[in-house]
Amino acid sequence: MRTRTRTYGAVGALALAMGSCTLIAQVEGPQPTEPTQSPDLAQPSLTTDFDLGVKRYVAAGDRAYVIGAEDGSFPPMGWHIRGEMGGVWAHPIKLLDGYWFSIDGAWLPPATRFTTGAGYARLEHTDIGGLTVTRTEFSPDGAPVVLVALDIRNAGGAARDIELKMAARSELMAAYPWGWTKPTAKEANGKDEGQYEASAGRVVFAEPETPWRALVQASVKPADAQVSDDLWGPIPAAEQADHLEHGNGTGAEITWKLRAEAGTVTTLWIAIAGSHTGIEEAEGAASSALADPMKALTEKVTARQELWARTQVELPDPMLQSAFDWAKLNMADLRRTVKEVQVRDVAEGQSFPAPVTTLPEITGIGAGFPDYPWLFGTDGAYTSFPLIASGQWDTVMAHLRAIRDLSRALNGETGKVVHEVMTDGSVYYGNVMASGNTNETAQFAIAVELLWRWSGDDAFRDEMLDFIDDGLRFITAQGVPPGGLDEDGDGWPEGHGMVERSGMGSEKLDVAVYTHEALRALARMAAAKGDDATTTWANDAANGIATTFEAAWWMEDLGRYADSLCNMGDAISKQDQTENGWTNVCETGVTQLQQYHWINATPMEMSLASEEHAGKALVSIEAASGACGLYHTGPGGGPKEDGELKCWTLPTSVMAVGEANYGRLRDNQAMFYIRSIAETLTLEMPGALPEIAASPGYDPFVDFRDRAMFEQAWSAYGVQWPVIRHILGVDPDVPAGKLAVVPDLPESWPSAAVKNLRVGEGTIAISASRNGLAYTTTVEAPAGLALTLGHMLPAGAEVLSVMLDGNAAEPTVTDTPRGRQVSVETTSGASHTIVVETH
Repeated sequence: MRTRTRTYGAVGALALAMGSCTLIAQVEGPQPTEPTQSPDLAQPSLTTDFDLGVKRYVAAGDRAYVIGAEDGSFPPMGWHIRGEMGGVWAHPIKLLDGYWFSIDGAWLPPATRFTTGAGYARLEHTDIGGLTVTRTEFSPDGAPVVLVALDIRNAGGAARDIELKMAARSELMAAYPWGWTKPTAKEANGKDEGQYEASAGRVVFAEPETPWRALVQASVKPADAQVSDDLWGPIPAAEQADHLEHGNGTGAEITWKLRAEAGTVTTLWIAIAGSHTGIEEAEGAASSALADPMKALTEKVTARQELWARTQVELPDPMLQSAFDWAKLNMADLRRTVKEVQVRDVAEGQSFPAPVTTLPEITGIGAGFPDYPWLFGTDGAYTSFPLIASGQWDTVMAHLRAIRDLSRALNGETGKVVHEVMTDGSVYYGNVMASGNTNETAQFAIAVELLWRWSGDDAFRDEMLDFIDDGLRFITAQGVPPGGLDEDGDGWPEGHGMVERSGMGSEKLDVAVYTHEALRALARMAAAKGDDATTTWANDAANGIATTFEAAWWMEDLGRYADSLCNMGDAISKQDQTENGWTNVCETGVTQLQQYHWINATPMEMSLASEEHAGKALVSIEAASGACGLYHTGPGGGPKEDGELKCWTLPTSVMAVGEANYGRLRDNQAMFYIRSIAETLTLEMPGALPEIAASPGYDPFVDFRDRAMFEQAWSAYGVQWPVIRHILGVDPDVPAGKLAVVPDLPESWPSAAVKNLRVGEGTIAISASRNGLAYTTTVEAPAGLALTLGHMLPAGAEVLSVMLDGNAAEPTVTDTPRGRQVSVETTSGASHTIVVETH
């Protein structure tokens, strides 16, 4: 009988330390086939072995990450700096184009399995002359370093001496400039130099005349290393030019002599670290990471598992359950922290002036990988909803503070929110002279007020109020930038909203809708603080919008709201129409324009639409949606009336929320849109919700340099928010000492539940179920809140009896936009259950 040898590689040791349910011991001879769900890894994990070479992945920390293809290669990818958005990044700079490994002179074959884990990625390479290699990658939060563990398994019966080589291509370049800006990325990108520091056993790359540094160092000192522009690893000569379109890197080759004992795993840890401020930070990050890499990996996985356990839902839909949970980790992947940020206005890529100031640090949520790892006003506002629902309040606060500080630095006392900020501090768009994106100044206020209601953090509210007040007064003031954004004083601010398409009117539907909700949010916060003057002003302005909204925007003949209003001066000349093939654009002053863009759903998303018009509009939008969700621009829409049949996850999210706000939770209504997003969870990287679903107008597997994001933060909005806010019915107002829990179960669901949902200074647990004509809701919440507890009933249902904690109770029955609400009033502190019997 062969002996069983208990030796573990990095992944196996981690599983043992984390207490995973199964650990496959290393044995001599052939190994058993491991199940798809990888029980040798700490859970959660998702594994794929299909088409790995055409799918992207990320292993991310908040200071650094690596992006490549799931087969272990590093093809050129991304379009902001064409071909350069993958590789290893420690923002605001890129470090490496990629790295590759060989054993005994043969490059590792493409990986055959890829696993997304809780804070790490794993790639498995097999059939390497009797060896297998497992590559585990992660980035410890708080440090500009990526760690790579190579577990080399010798399943043979004899020990072997092996020569392991690592090829690396440097690419020290900033996140900005881009490929088409002034200057271009190529013009700004200096030639890298490299050297092997034999005494320290590391390769160091530098870009002369900058403090930028990248280094590669391992847990075992190399036998040798060399640096040369001619070192390209396994990249064929015919493909090298693709890495040089904007690149200017150099190559290195590092060699280790290792002993692989029979039936064991030999592990080598490699640190790839960098800094835009100097070699000292890079050295410190690498040294710290290599001091105890297993500890660093264990801490990373533990933190992600703790996040996984927050807002822990139990849903009868396994696909939606999985998407809900992985969305939490997606948003953690996209959290960015950058040091020494030089804020400058690059005027949409037309200049590169001296910085107006330097911020010591900013933290926020990046929009998506690989091309949008930086901060946006809009993306952060939408993503605030799921971040709050999943308990990631610190990310929301940090992001909003960063956007405020960046906006103040660039736009002064106006309060106008900047749009897009790269990790080096370059503001691409959103200065005070820009007419848009007007919506994000409003959405900033909505996000702050939402977090305040859930947290009860009056200090955070007060910290933000002046900035919000300034911003809303600016976008509603009559005038043109920099005096204001309501040019004609009609109550509808001008400027771009979320849709930037030709021929639209200067007043956009989403801008109007979000401005109304922002004014209400400001009024509520100001009232709580006792600022009567601001409360009155904000409410009066909001009332003005609400009073005139339906008449100004509703198009009865089309059953929708106009997506823009044409003003004097918006008309497109006949010549321009003919030259561009535009057939549906502004032609005369002060008219409604319908181009069938997705922003048609925003009046329902913010509950501004009347119930009558909401019903008609939602039916109309449903009819024009695709199998993939809500199209960006429906059939027959846009200036050419040819539509834009791509299903972005954000429009689909907005539609899901809009449907749910009006109680439309059937399988062909809100649930269709929610599931449309959830179904994308394994489109590329297992467990990552992408920016755009496979659509008639979008092939997700075109050239890596032409694709949308494979992991997008705002995708979580349409998955997490409707589940928590609408299906489970959670609506806190912690500053007022109130909590409402009134679930609305989809007709196909028997139950739903959540625990560890963060509200105020504690957590709550909720379960909702239906049994025939009986509806039950149970809530456990910390003491101190007035609790409204109930359930939404189907249309036509009549209440037979209501029991609260086993005793008959007198309910309040209210007809709302969500439907018929049956509720009772009690107080939190003990577990409470309401049972509503209907007939």
